[in-house]
Amino acid sequence: MLNDLQLNSILEDFDVAYWKINLLTKEISWSPHFNFLIGDPDTGGDKFEYFLNNILHKDYRYDFREHFEDLTNRQKPFTAEIRLKLENGKYRWFECRNLKSREKGLADAAVLLFVNIHQAKRDEYTIEENFFYYRETAEMTSTGGWYFDVETQAVYWDNVTKKILECPMDYEPNPHDKMRFYAGDHHEKVENILKKCSKFGIPFKMEIKMRTLHNKEFWVRTTGKPVYNNDQEIIGIRGVYQDIDEQKTNELNLQNSLDIIASQNSRLFNFAHIVSHQLRSHSSNLSLISQLLGEAKNVEDKLDLLVNVNDISENLEEAISKLNEVVTRQNNLKKEKQIVRFKDALEVVIASTSSLIKRENAEIIAEFDALNEISYISEYLESILLNLITNAIKYKFKGRKPVIFIQTYKEHGENFLEVSDNGMGIDLDEHGDKMFGMYKTFHRHPEAKGIGLFITRNQVETLGGSISVTSTVNIGTTFKIKF
Repeated sequence: MLNDLQLNSILEDFDVAYWKINLLTKEISWSPHFNFLIGDPDTGGDKFEYFLNNILHKDYRYDFREHFEDLTNRQKPFTAEIRLKLENGKYRWFECRNLKSREKGLADAAVLLFVNIHQAKRDEYTIEENFFYYRETAEMTSTGGWYFDVETQAVYWDNVTKKILECPMDYEPNPHDKMRFYAGDHHEKVENILKKCSKFGIPFKMEIKMRTLHNKEFWVRTTGKPVYNNDQEIIGIRGVYQDIDEQKTNELNLQNSLDIIASQNSRLFNFAHIVSHQLRSHSSNLSLISQLLGEAKNVEDKLDLLVNVNDISENLEEAISKLNEVVTRQNNLKKEKQIVRFKDALEVVIASTSSLIKRENAEIIAEFDALNEISYISEYLESILLNLITNAIKYKFKGRKPVIFIQTYKEHGENFLEVSDNGMGIDLDEHGDKMFGMYKTFHRHPEAKGIGLFITRNQVETLGGSISVTSTVNIGTTFKIKF
């Protein structure tokens, strides 16, 4: 058996206290470190009973006595985790176990070690507590975890993810079939974000559409971050899925309703503007003729004026007829759509603006190879191109030949048209919020009326599309239309 000097030497640097127990007399001697921990109390002679009643937490007293008697009477191993009250009055965790002797035939003494495990125990409780909160939070928010192994391409899900995807708890995703749980129109997007994260360490947070084991499509919000090894190599991607299908569906329905209302309001304002402009000149002419009739001094002058009244009446009737035609066309947009070639629409616009193009020596470059035609209203497409091209020429940079680049393409299943120029540009920080408003102008140009872009946006949105702009002052502007 080790003597006291040897024990103290071994345990000195390990924050380990001990008891030395005489198995014949049951006498207990505490190590100096044990005395130090509990404050060197006056035990009254019976160290064991004092320990049970004053040092050991009451929850462990019965079991400790049983283990102690098994050790001292039957030499059974002693192992237990207990809480001791130290000198400062606070309880700390210790692992209590007997030190086995390698010297055979010496069974007259036993050593009981007290190893401080308080920090480890706190960490254990913290982990358990955090895991509890994680599990409950994940369940309440329908948020599941996942891991993607870059090398093996294996995918791992936690139970909440399996529940979200309507998979049994023993289901293991096939590495070769990982995309089957994503909606078909989102495959390209998912492959792109996984590639950028696994190759370049670019994290992501986005909304995507997934598919359950039973092929039910739904929306999730997913977050992913790269996982590195000790050599700072990316070995995996760790992330979460959150089921937001109900929220997203309500959001899309609301946005769709708002878009419909906004589109209807835009068309209403557009129509009201057209009405006011179409009728204003006729009403002004009628007012002028009425005034002249009142001032006429003879019958001949009045008869001449009445001829003008007849002309104004015919023009007014024609204007009203055209406005009625606009209303009819608005109510039959879907029936009016037809296949329109971009090249044909552009040729019509160039022909109608040939004098302006020649006068300003403008160059128009068009690339329609990626998308040469769409189902659209030809008059609308021609009007859109006309407004954007004439604006590009009208607001050219002084001393610079105007160059207009027009291209069409497909992206993520959507059709796009871009019209770019090298003109004056627009300060979007100052004017971006009123870019497509009625009567909004951004340059001191004598021909600027603030109507063209307003009409263009309404024409685009009338058919369910959208228009956006990027611009740099003195460099140029690009309009991007999604059909």
